[in-house]
Amino acid sequence: MKKTTNKEFWEDQKVIDTQDQTETILADFELFLFEQAKIKSLHKIETVKIIGCGTGREINEVVKFFNPETILALDISENMIKKCNENLALWGLSDKVTTLVSNAKDVQLQENTYDLITFLNSVMTYVPEKRERELIFKNAHKELKPNGVVIGTVHNQIGTFKKTAYFKVRSLLKIFLKHKVGQRMTGFKGFKFLGYYFSKSELLSELKQAGFKNVQVLSLEEFYKSKGVFYNRKTGYNNLIFIAES
Repeated sequence: MKKTTNKEFWEDQKVIDTQDQTETILADFELFLFEQAKIKSLHKIETVKIIGCGTGREINEVVKFFNPETILALDISENMIKKCNENLALWGLSDKVTTLVSNAKDVQLQENTYDLITFLNSVMTYVPEKRERELIFKNAHKELKPNGVVIGTVHNQIGTFKKTAYFKVRSLLKIFLKHKVGQRMTGFKGFKFLGYYFSKSELLSELKQAGFKNVQVLSLEEFYKSKGVFYNRKTGYNNLIFIAES
């Protein structure tokens, strides 16, 4: 596999093709996050910021579920945003959504602006450096209105046997690795680049340190167990899902 950067990976057309959906749908755990966001928000969700929007799949679903007044959607990839804008035109959403090519850590702050901020598609997995994740989470907290909500998904350190064993060994070396325990090469379509896989306790800590309250983190195994559905984490991704309030 070819080593590349996060941005170069998401600019590649073969990768974009794997993400593009003109007929969009929410995963059941994403629908759960949307439902919880509506419950936890003390006011109607009218302003939304979508971080790592890709080709726009979740934008279309956000509009269907919340019908907000305005949406700001950003992505690090210029080619992703280009495809996203094509999809927005197809869905008749061009006037409702503003798109932006930018790294989340570099966007100018708009404090107390948003009712909801989303980090879907495990976007924070592609931020391997702790100081950058801390900045992005802190900025998200500042940009939310009082009692605003943040939701998202990330890759989990616990899942398949090989992945779980890999991170258990790295956790034993934490005294040396420090904040790099969760780092691991990721990617597909012949590319690999550095990503970050979270432990549940670590994700809780990073969100709380950013100022969020009422933080809830569930693995997919825990989510499906709460629904009375069997989930085999040894063969599934077992991602972590999270929701928190400002």
